[in-house]
Amino acid sequence: MPTEEIKHPFYALRLWHGMRAGVLLRILARHRFAVSPRRLGVLALGLVYAVLNSAGSMIQSIVFARRIRACVLEQPPLFIIGHWRTGTTHLHELLTLDDRFTAPTTLECLGPTECLAFGWLIRLFGFLLPANRPMDNMLVGWDRPQEDELALLALGLGSPYETMMFPNDRRVDHPFLTLADLPPEQIKAWQAGFLGFLQQVNFGRKRRPPGKPTRIVLKSPTHTARLAILRQMFPTAQFIHLVREPQAVFASTVRLWRALYSTQGCQEPDFGALASGAPSLEHYVLDSMDLLYRDFFAEAAKLPTQDFCQVRYEDLVREPLAEISRIYRQLGLGAFDELKPKLEARIRELAGYRQNEHRMADDMAQQVARRWEWYATRFGYGARSS
Repeated sequence: MPTEEIKHPFYALRLWHGMRAGVLLRILARHRFAVSPRRLGVLALGLVYAVLNSAGSMIQSIVFARRIRACVLEQPPLFIIGHWRTGTTHLHELLTLDDRFTAPTTLECLGPTECLAFGWLIRLFGFLLPANRPMDNMLVGWDRPQEDELALLALGLGSPYETMMFPNDRRVDHPFLTLADLPPEQIKAWQAGFLGFLQQVNFGRKRRPPGKPTRIVLKSPTHTARLAILRQMFPTAQFIHLVREPQAVFASTVRLWRALYSTQGCQEPDFGALASGAPSLEHYVLDSMDLLYRDFFAEAAKLPTQDFCQVRYEDLVREPLAEISRIYRQLGLGAFDELKPKLEARIRELAGYRQNEHRMADDMAQQVARRWEWYATRFGYGARSS
C-alpha cells in the first residue's frame, strides 16, 4: 500500500520531543534503531532536544522534586475515557471551563521533566507548534488541556504511543495499554510515575495565586483499558465514558493514525500489512478496539452509579448543555449554573466548526459492522449492517 504523508517540517516539534536522552535511546534500541533515511533530520533534532531535556530535568528535580512529592492530591481525578475519536477531547475542553477543574496542559504533557523550571523559555518557541491538530483542525496551544498519555510517553513509563514514533513496528497487544499482563513491579513503577506526574500538575496549580482547590480532569482513550489499575490508585475516582457510532469511530481513527504516523514518526509509514507481521492500519484499528475493551465491562460493572457516567457523542454535540448538566447531576460535580454561561459562550465560538467527512469503501464498512457488532449492540447503535 503506498505511503501517505502529511506535510510537517522536520524542525516542527513532535509529540515525543520532550523525552530525556536515556528515554529516547531506550525506545530507539527497543525498535532496533529502524529510522528511515528521510527522517534522520527529525531524529537528530529529537536527540538535541533530549540532551537539553536531560539537563533541564536535573535542574527541575533539584529545585522542585521534594515539594512535588509533598503535594498530595486533595481530590481523586475525574477520568474521561472511551475509544479514540469519540469526543473525549471536546468534552475535556468543555469541562475545564469550570474553575473547579484543571487539566494537564500541552506544555506539561510534552515537557513534563522541565516545564516547571523552564516553561517560560519553552513558551518562546510556540511558533514551532502547529496551529491546529493534523487530524481534525482543533486548536493547539501550550496552555490548552492535553492528553496525559503523552506525558507518560515522554517520561519513559511505557506507552502504546511509541507507535507514533515507529509506525511500521505497530503492535496491537502493546503491554502498556492494559498494563494487566505486566509483572507487579512494572505496574507499581508505572503507577508511581503516573502519580508523580499528577502531583506535579497539582503543585503547578498551587504555585498560582491562591484560590479554591481544583480537581484534575484527565482525558486519555488508553485509560479505557486500565480501569482496574486506576481504581487501585484512586478508589473513589470517577469516570465519564464516551461512545460514538462505530463506522464514524473507525473512519476517524484511521484518519487519526494516518496523520500522526505521517507527522510524528521516525519512519516513513507504510499503512499496509507488513512482512514483519504488523497488520494493515485498518486491521490495527479493528483489533485495537477489542483489546481496549477486553476488561472494560467487567471492571465498569464494579463502579458505583455515582462514579460512572456514559455519554453518546451524538448527544453531546446535539445538546451539549443538557448532556453536561446530566453529567454534573449523576456524578455530583457541583452546581452546573456556574459553568453554564462559559459553556454557552464556547458553544457559540464552535458554531462554525465543521467536522471531518468520512468515506469508506463498502467492503470495509461491512468488516467494521461485523467486527464491531458487539460495540454497536452494546451501546445502542443498531444491528450489524448487511
